[in-house]
Amino acid sequence: MNEDELNKLFAAHQKSIMAIKTLDDRLDELAPYEIAKLEYLYSQAERQAWRIAGHFKKLYKYHEGMAEIAQGQAYKEERSDGKKNSTDGQYLSRIAKGEQLTQAAEYEGEFLTWRGVAGTYERAANSLKDLLKAITAEGGNQSRTA
Repeated sequence: MNEDELNKLFAAHQKSIMAIKTLDDRLDELAPYEIAKLEYLYSQAERQAWRIAGHFKKLYKYHEGMAEIAQGQAYKEERSDGKKNSTDGQYLSRIAKGEQLTQAAEYEGEFLTWRGVAGTYERAANSLKDLLKAITAEGGNQSRTA
């Protein structure tokens, strides 16, 4: 996914959140079909969050792989002149690996955050399903208790 696609996905996610907020602000007054629409919006936001999470997972896995390549190349370079022994080469090559792993960690953090966001949306949609079941069990009446 390129940067433009990611920006469009973030914009679509923000639009979904705004639609959710509009309905969620009136949760106690929503008709059952509006609750079903809110459930749909949470599911839509969940899909978007998973796509964003997937983007960051791909980036962090890429940098983890690049870390291994960087370490191997640095080791080979350190040993090529014959002045450093294998232990020196191993330690020095870890610097190159560490630089890539630092970048990978940033993307992994984003992945974990968006995975959590997606899970939150899933739980919200499930709560709305339970709410609709409760309304049905009460004969279709949504009464307010306050």
